[in-house]
Amino acid sequence: MNQKQNPFTHTYGSAGRAYIDMHLSDRVIENFSYDIPSEYVYKIVGVRGSGKTVVLSDIIKHFKSEERHKEGWLVYDLSSARNPLHTLVSYLANEDSLKEKKKISNVSLGANLGLINAKVNTNKTNMELYYDDEVEADILLNNAFDKGKKILICIDDISKTDDTVAFCSVYAKYIRVNKPIYFVCTGLFSNVESLGRVRNLTFFKRAESISVRALSDVSITTRYKKFFNIDMEEARRLATETKGYAYAYQVLGSLYFNKKPDDTIEMLMDDYNEILFSESYERIWDELTKGEQDLIKVLILYKKREDILSHMDKPQNYSIYRSSLIKGGIIHDVSRGEVDFSLPHFEDYVKYFCL
Repeated sequence: MNQKQNPFTHTYGSAGRAYIDMHLSDRVIENFSYDIPSEYVYKIVGVRGSGKTVVLSDIIKHFKSEERHKEGWLVYDLSSARNPLHTLVSYLANEDSLKEKKKISNVSLGANLGLINAKVNTNKTNMELYYDDEVEADILLNNAFDKGKKILICIDDISKTDDTVAFCSVYAKYIRVNKPIYFVCTGLFSNVESLGRVRNLTFFKRAESISVRALSDVSITTRYKKFFNIDMEEARRLATETKGYAYAYQVLGSLYFNKKPDDTIEMLMDDYNEILFSESYERIWDELTKGEQDLIKVLILYKKREDILSHMDKPQNYSIYRSSLIKGGIIHDVSRGEVDFSLPHFEDYVKYFCL
């Protein structure tokens, strides 16, 4: 191979030069570009390793561009592992374009966090008593709106926590009054669905979902052929091993790029499986419910509905678990009454490590 740099990557959230763009971000970008968008909230869902974070990164990159900044866009990429509302207040308080409100916010934030050197004109106890993140966010956001700003808030890998529920509850009131504040998150189907079931978060449940599905077999084959300068038959064999799973496409591509000249595809499979199993499938399995895991164990041997039902402890739950596994990107319908696994070699992982 003439290439020196590996075009494939294992890095979380990174596209790499071999990235196959399904243009899912275009839909969000176009809609948010209208003066009155049809949607204010998008949920990007898919199995781990499907490329959700890359789609979100494309959206963030677009609205963080210099051109968009001049149009008044402010973009905040918040962590799902922390307190999104409090972090948003901190970002807004430090925004240069909102600096006349900065002094008020810094005083409040300093007192709330118990900073020793916070310059406050009243005692800490009083500030702690009267400070509230929602009130502070309201002051700063309305100041931003008055200045013609548009706010884009993004959260990657969202799940139901007290902090995310609180954030979504506060965000909901701005949708009711049609303020230019937009929200895009990524997450597993189960986590997004769980958050949508929270009382008073109807907006989140009804928000438009974008499912990140399998990559096109044609696209994968074409990319492998291009980057490796191999014949169509070899590229097709490689593509078949990925089943369209984005992470598998990157992993197998990286292994093939670094292989020895005489190595065959079969000789790469041990390393391929090790990476998939340890870096992806182990976590996917742990995040499934007991009922979903039990159904998958049956699917190792049986794929047709009548056989599955006869070997389940609670066959009445088949439709529920089947539906959640399909939406979660773990299995798919092959034909009427028959399912199969969507992830490459996932069946082997379960057979050898989960039974």
